[in-house]
Formats: sequence, C-alpha cells, structure tokens
Amino acid sequence: MRGFLFSLPILLLLSCKGTGYYTKLGKKQEDGGLLKEASESYYTAVQKKRGNVEAQIGLKRTGQHVLNGMLMEFSQQKSFGSSKGAVECFERASQYKEKILRLGVTLEIPEMYVSDFARSKDAYLDELYSSGSNLLEEGKFEEAKVKFDEIKRLDPDFKDAHDLGNIAYMEPLYQKGVLAMETALFREAYEQFQKVVDTKSDYKDAQARMDECLSKGRYSIAMVAFQSSTGSQEPAANVTAYTLSGMLNVKDPFLKVVDRSSMEDVLKEQKLQLSGAIDANTAVRVGELTGAQALLTGNVLSHNQSQGNLRSLQKTGFSSYQEKIKQPDGKFTFQTRYQQVTYTEYYQINSCSIGFQFKLVDLRTGQILKTDIIRQDLKDEVLYVKYDGDSRNLYPAGADGMPNLSFADKRTLMNLCSARQEIKSTHQLSKEMFEKIGNDVSNVMASTMKEIVR
Repeated sequence: MRGFLFSLPILLLLSCKGTGYYTKLGKKQEDGGLLKEASESYYTAVQKKRGNVEAQIGLKRTGQHVLNGMLMEFSQQKSFGSSKGAVECFERASQYKEKILRLGVTLEIPEMYVSDFARSKDAYLDELYSSGSNLLEEGKFEEAKVKFDEIKRLDPDFKDAHDLGNIAYMEPLYQKGVLAMETALFREAYEQFQKVVDTKSDYKDAQARMDECLSKGRYSIAMVAFQSSTGSQEPAANVTAYTLSGMLNVKDPFLKVVDRSSMEDVLKEQKLQLSGAIDANTAVRVGELTGAQALLTGNVLSHNQSQGNLRSLQKTGFSSYQEKIKQPDGKFTFQTRYQQVTYTEYYQINSCSIGFQFKLVDLRTGQILKTDIIRQDLKDEVLYVKYDGDSRNLYPAGADGMPNLSFADKRTLMNLCSARQEIKSTHQLSKEMFEKIGNDVSNVMASTMKEIVR
C-alpha cells in the first residue's frame, strides 16, 4: 500500500506532462541508445499534439528501428523456427505499423518481407488444413474447429475450410441432439438441431428431426373461463382474457393453447361442468374429449376497490415581494418583504386488491401440476397544492408562524404546486391488476412448460 501511495503522485505528474516534455524525453532516450523507449515517448508526444513535427520525425526514425527489429525476428522464425511463429511475428509487425500510421506517421515494410510472409502463411495454412482435417476424421471436433477458425481468420476463401469448420461446429451439436431425442429430451434436442439448422439448413436430417421433436414434445394446455367467488363475474372475465393473451404470447414452440371456446362447446355437449375443484375422473374425461394434456382453471377469491375522498386543507404561507426604498442620499434600493397568504393542499388515495388462485391439472392423471394463490394490491395517490398567486414567490410558514426560508422546504412546496392532480380511478387500477395477474399466470405456465418438456 505504501508503494502504491508513493507511485501515485509520480503517475499523476507524468499524466500532466505535455507534448514538449515527451519530445525532450524521447530525444534523451534516443541519444542514449534506448530506441524502443524513445519511440514510446515520441508516440505519446504525437498523441498529445498531432502537429508536433519534431516528435513525428523522431517517431518515424525510432519506430522504423523497432519495426526492423520485429521483421528481423520474423526472418529468424521463417528460417529456423516454424511457419506459425513466422506468421505471428509478421502480424505483430504489421499491427505495430498500423498503430503508428494512425498517428499519421508512415513506416516501411520492404517488399521482400511481404513476399516471405505470403509463403510462410501458405505453409501455415496447409499445416492447419491438414491438422484440422485429421482431427475432424478422429471426431475431435472442438480441436478441429480451432484449426479451421484460424484458417478463416487468415484466409476466408482457403479451399473448403469454411465448410469443414461448419461441420466441426455442427456435428457435435447434431450428435447431442440425437442422443437427447433418444432419451425423450425433446426440448434439449430441438435446441441442438435449431443451432445446426441456423448454420446450414440442409445439414443431414437436422430439420426433419427438429420437426419430429416438436411433434412429439408439444404440450397442449386448455383453458376454461375462470370462476369468481366475489359475486361478480367481471373480475374473472378480465383475468381470463389477460391470461389467455399472455399464454398466446409465450415464445415456446412446445406450448399449444387449446381454443377455449371450442373446448367449452365440447364440454357443454357432454354436459360436463368444470370448476376449480376438478376431480381425477373428470380430468381424464376432459382430456379424452379435447385432446388437451393439461387444464388451467382459476378462481378470483376476492376483489376489493376503495374510492378515496378528495380531502383539502387550507394552509398559511407567505409570498415574497420587492419593496422600493429611498435612501438618505436619494438613491433607491429594493428590499424583500413577505406578506401572509393562503393556499390549499389536496390529498386523495384510491386502492384496490385481488386474490386469485389458479391450478394446472394433468388431464391424464388428474394430478395438480402447479397451483398458487396470487395476491395483488395497487394504489394511487395524489398530493398537490393550489395557489392563486405566483408559486415561485410562495414560502411555507414555519412553526413560529414566520416565513420558512429553507430552500429545501420551499422547493417541496413548489413541487406540490406543479404536482399531478389526476388520480387513477379504481376501474383503471383494477384493470392494471387484472393484466398483472394474467401476466404472472402466463409466466408461471412458461416456466412450468420448461419443467414438463425438457
């Protein structure tokens, strides 16, 4: 920690240095034979001021020296090392050249190095291709993909490396999909095949298998109109509508929502009545008649609305004004005065609450797959002030009956003067609650689907 505290002022000092400082530092380093360090100092100087000609010349001189060293390392790798090492060395040299060029200083790479790099790259590409192909044949797909990705980076059009790289990516996904499909994990299999098809739509039979997973794994949930224990069917009808809308918007290819009206027609024909207390025998019968695998029922347990009264309270405040006062020397000055005024504060609160129970029943066994009771409370309140004068001059009264000149208290009062006066009705609040309940239930169904269809 002490070392950090010691070095921090030095770092701050260096960061405050200008272009002239770094130019002089670069010159001293260059004279001392520290060419790499000099190039870095010149680079910083040009960064700070692009028009610093002396620093630009110094950067070109020392930067070329640094680049030549990189090219020498490339030559050594080409002659005595590996084609991979040579390619990496040349790329580092090219990146350094581009870095300097972004500051407007051009360094040179002689043509012979460019030609040597082309031959080294060709040799490296051949090595990568051969290695990647062997790994692909051995089923080492991840390792093969690394090789083909490197080929695509260096030369996207090299032979059929792009296609082989795709195979190295797709084949393990395809195999995982086949294995998941064999163990009836249709969602997992579908997702694997989806990745394959997104890469290459006609790869093997991935599309057909994907469709088969969807066919075998699709799960249908039927809905009937929810019930209400409140004496009014309107809340239940609203929750039913919002839940159905939410269910239809669930982005799950395996979820099928059975048309509610068609289902209810079938049940009426068979003289079956459904409620939240469905038994196992009725559940199985409903499943046979509708083809659904699960039934979603619901019941509004409670629904309360409270319409608040608008309350008002007259309060005393003070309005500031400027009084013109003549001084003994005949000049005039202005002094702030305060006169007592009245303003009215209004307050109202509306609220509503709902209790709702839903059940998801397996229509093959009558088993309850998911059930819960959701409770929601919503309220809206308004608190505002009405004042006939200019609210910018309005001050609240203090406990002593004098003007309260606190800036924070005055700002609070001004905000109340411009506060919202329209309050949400209990009808609007209930509508928001019904929509929230519907979304909550559909979200639970979406997560339950992932538990049912794996």
